[in-house]
Amino acid sequence: MTSTDISPPASPAPCSPGDSHFSACSSSSDTSASPADAEGAESYCDLKHYIPIGVLWWRLPDATRPDAPEEYRPEADSLQLLEDAGFIKLSVAREPGEIWTRIQICLTPESKVPKLPRRHQRHRRALKAVMAKIDASVDAWEGRRRHPAPVNNAGEVDSGCESLFYIFNTLQSPKPEAAHVSDPWSKIAITNLLYSGDYEDDAGDGSSGIDGLKTRLYPYQRRSAALMIQKEAEPSLSLDPRLQALQSPTGRTYYYDGEQGIVFDEPRFYSNVAGGILAETMGYGKTLICLAVILATRGHMPSIPSEFITSTPIRSETGSLMTMAAAAAGTKSLPWETHFRNLGSNGMYFGKCIDMCNKHRGTYILNLAPKYGNRSGSYLRDSSVTVQLTSATLIIVPPNLVDHWLNEIAIHTEGLNVLVLRDGSAKTPPASDLLKYDIVLFSQPRFKRESGLYTGSGPTYFSPLRYLRWLRIIVDEGHNFASSGGKTNSVYMLDKLEVERRWIVSGTPSKGLYGVEITLAAEQSLNSTSEEEKIGGILKARRHAGNILNDEVKRLDSLRSMVIDFLNLKPWANSRAADPASWTIYMTPVGPDGRRAMSPSLRATLQSLVVRHRSEDLHRELPLPSLHNEVVYLEPTCYDKASLNLFILRIVINAITSERTGDDYLFHPKNRKHLSQLMNNLRLAGFWWPGAETEGIQNVTLRVAKDYLQKNIDRIAGDELNLLHQAISIGEKILGFSTRNVLCEKEEVGILVDGFPECARGFWELGERTRHPEPMLIGLSLAREAQKFVVSKLCSLDPGEGLAGAGIRARRHRYQKPAQVEKPSPKQKPEEVTNTPHRPKPEKISGIKSSAKKSLPSDSSLKKTKVIGTVSAKLSYLLEKVLQFQDTEKIIIFYESENTAFWIAEGLELVGTDFRIYAHTLKASQKSEYLSTFNEGESVRVLLMDLRQASHGLHIASASRVYIVNPIWDPNIESQAIKRAHRISQTRPVYVETLVLKDTLEDKMLRRRKAMTSVEMQHAEKDMLNDGTMSSIIQNEGFLTLPDNFESPSPALFSEPFGLFDRHTFPIPKDHVDPIKPTQDHRPELIASDIASDSLTSDDKRRLANFLEFDSPAASQGRKSPKRRKESHTEEVVNENGIVFISPRSRTPRKPRRRPSSAASSPSSPSI
Repeated sequence: MTSTDISPPASPAPCSPGDSHFSACSSSSDTSASPADAEGAESYCDLKHYIPIGVLWWRLPDATRPDAPEEYRPEADSLQLLEDAGFIKLSVAREPGEIWTRIQICLTPESKVPKLPRRHQRHRRALKAVMAKIDASVDAWEGRRRHPAPVNNAGEVDSGCESLFYIFNTLQSPKPEAAHVSDPWSKIAITNLLYSGDYEDDAGDGSSGIDGLKTRLYPYQRRSAALMIQKEAEPSLSLDPRLQALQSPTGRTYYYDGEQGIVFDEPRFYSNVAGGILAETMGYGKTLICLAVILATRGHMPSIPSEFITSTPIRSETGSLMTMAAAAAGTKSLPWETHFRNLGSNGMYFGKCIDMCNKHRGTYILNLAPKYGNRSGSYLRDSSVTVQLTSATLIIVPPNLVDHWLNEIAIHTEGLNVLVLRDGSAKTPPASDLLKYDIVLFSQPRFKRESGLYTGSGPTYFSPLRYLRWLRIIVDEGHNFASSGGKTNSVYMLDKLEVERRWIVSGTPSKGLYGVEITLAAEQSLNSTSEEEKIGGILKARRHAGNILNDEVKRLDSLRSMVIDFLNLKPWANSRAADPASWTIYMTPVGPDGRRAMSPSLRATLQSLVVRHRSEDLHRELPLPSLHNEVVYLEPTCYDKASLNLFILRIVINAITSERTGDDYLFHPKNRKHLSQLMNNLRLAGFWWPGAETEGIQNVTLRVAKDYLQKNIDRIAGDELNLLHQAISIGEKILGFSTRNVLCEKEEVGILVDGFPECARGFWELGERTRHPEPMLIGLSLAREAQKFVVSKLCSLDPGEGLAGAGIRARRHRYQKPAQVEKPSPKQKPEEVTNTPHRPKPEKISGIKSSAKKSLPSDSSLKKTKVIGTVSAKLSYLLEKVLQFQDTEKIIIFYESENTAFWIAEGLELVGTDFRIYAHTLKASQKSEYLSTFNEGESVRVLLMDLRQASHGLHIASASRVYIVNPIWDPNIESQAIKRAHRISQTRPVYVETLVLKDTLEDKMLRRRKAMTSVEMQHAEKDMLNDGTMSSIIQNEGFLTLPDNFESPSPALFSEPFGLFDRHTFPIPKDHVDPIKPTQDHRPELIASDIASDSLTSDDKRRLANFLEFDSPAASQGRKSPKRRKESHTEEVVNENGIVFISPRSRTPRKPRRRPSSAASSPSSPSI
């Protein structure tokens, strides 16, 4: 039976595709478009203008239960509405004995029924509802299957949609074809890139094949550069991303707009942009690829936009042949510069022709939008400007990468004319001067200034850049250029510019778009698994978006800003009058279940924009030196354990006293910020905790615990009672740790010294003076003062003379009591630890410039003074590794806190290692200078780098040893840091070590991170507290075992002690004469006056306190007795042997030394 009635018949007759009625439907030649005019089955079911789209299954009523209610079918109303409007034709078929009825649906495409009410939203919603239920399988259509089966319905978005990460890493690698380009000059450029570098030239120097490019490109770099030119010269056509290409059961392809409910029988195409996103993985030469593109197309001209092309002007008089030829070349955008440059390389010069081409450069008139806001009209600007064509490329880079680009240009190219505009003071030259350059290099802040400021009382700034039509613009690290919150000033400026080709350069265009090699870099080295297997496993685990769809939608919004605001990709960037498309609606459509999903067109959109090789292709073609990523587990010292236990104590006491409920509980959602800060401080304490929190622990935390215990001892559960007793006991025990208390009070990291001169020991040692011979505990910064004093006297007869007196003054300056500060409230919230800035490079002991150096004499007793260890396990390990590798390798140390950087820098100065600190507080010029010094020089061996500065764009392949002080929760951040050194120009194996204190919370944190699935990590990558398992680990963390007493606390000892006083040299002045050693014994040491107290070097950036430094005694050489100062300001000091020492007092009061507030160093819960 064949019927147009969409309700199941009471006594349905069988009908199948083989029946005569259905066959007639398929073969009729009637072209009627309206079912109301049907005169029979044959004329009604003509498929000539209809597309078979699939089958709808209906279950028939149970004949044995006539009283059963009829099943409600919501799609029945949709079918009726669509059939009445002429959208669809239906055919109902059922086999005998079957309980399922097949409703075959044929649909009219949009182009065949233009007069039907297609704008009516009801019809479109009805079609979407039907398409969501369609079974488009061939078996169902041809009747080989008698019942519905789980299949993908027509037009339904796959619920298991691919993640951004998976799409990005499985895009096709570049495969450029010169034959696909019609422009002959671009075809030549592509051919030169692809093939000219395959063979060495006759001279055997392996020429790159590109004029001006000194470096031979790797094959993958040539392919990427060639594809970039191909995309610029011949943008391909892509299917309208709003359409899904679907196949009917009969094999016919049609195109469905699932959001609008429209079907097309023919595809619609949009031209891709002349540009895209260069997203080769970090360290594989994106800058060099860009330079190769610029050189290969050097002299190419942008075309005049079609809307500005006018008819050929009529001359008032006949021009010369040269004049008309130059004018034609300019109008047609011919690369005359390239032509005459090639002739010049062969010894043929045409100066007049070049001058004439410059004079008749291609131009067009651009009408400007009217200027509003100035009613007086006294500052009217021109309504139009004449725009000239230029072959130059605009390059916009972050401030810290300006020098990187200049270095790459100097290393890899020759003959380029480059203009650099880095600072705000640099003025943009007029357009006539800009025409002379091949590259105009802007820093991002400087380019932002080109947008101009409107004052309301005067003319706005009109950038000279707007008088030119640029061949190309390249934005390095462009993921930061556009903003998802709206257009930035830089993007507004780009909208005003006339640019033909646009490129974003970024290895991570959006948060979810990064290479699998980034994830791979964070994995611990496993020799048993090949890299290909690791890559395959990561991609398989992260193929589906799953539970992170909400995060994916946010990442797509960031990508939207680049695609629409910068690249102007159609149809997303269409105006309202030109069929605009909504990025959010189409890229993250709402599925049948009401949840957003990923659009199938997302892959096609990214493929049309992104130039990137797959990781496996790169690895086969150019394997990098091996990467060894290991975790080093260190045994924590008792000092480390005490610091960590104090934080655990706060968590435990807070949990018990708040009874794990209410606003006072640290894990309450209201306290998330304070808990995060407490956990951050706990992580930093794994290196060293500088806060003096004794008073806060004693007067607040322990007092709250004791009060709660006294009031609730009868109702506390047994386990909780034991835990509270343990917390109080451990807290009191740590408060009695006198050596640690002294270090915290003085804000020092302790080092242990053996063989310190006995006569001066008591004036440098921390804490109470003991009679134990060895070792001696001294503050690290105080030890540096002792070093500086001895080094400053290396030119004297006895460098150790006056060491005791220097200790008196150094202690007074460093450890004087600060001004009284207000005590924190018991309810005060935890705050971040106070940061202590350190000067970004080692201190110079003397301002004397001399190639001759003086070192400690070999027979000096000070040679016996050795540093044997520190109280921080991580500091000891780092210093030992620096001493081991600094002579042969360069080292990067990543830190997260400025206090950590300070103490590492102090340790590096102690061992005499030249270093630089790449901190976020540095100016861009200083950052560039330090990177250049570290990469190119040999003296600087260590780079201390803030982890926040290590994410993008930095090239530090000169380093082959990488140390991460604290384990990093987010593996992507860790990988970004590692890839600073593991790059294409790296020639050594790269060794990465993450320092972890064994059996501590940071150990458990890292183990949990490595055990998490990709989906779990993506959900919690921003904050470890987002992971339920990690949060539970923190809540149940126990105390670290402490020794029974702290009389002999165990430090972290060096395997090989190093000298304290023999690691530095002193420059010898030109007029220096070695002192004559006297035959008689020396007089008793005079402490009061043998050392000048004023400082040679400013040290205000070193710490928050003023430090004492010492003058060189070179000017007083040869004196038999030191001159005495006036005795009017003196202070007597009596040592333990009863000897009176006289030391001068400062004539002016010293500034009090600032210290971190107890609130900052003693985070506590709201209830403590």
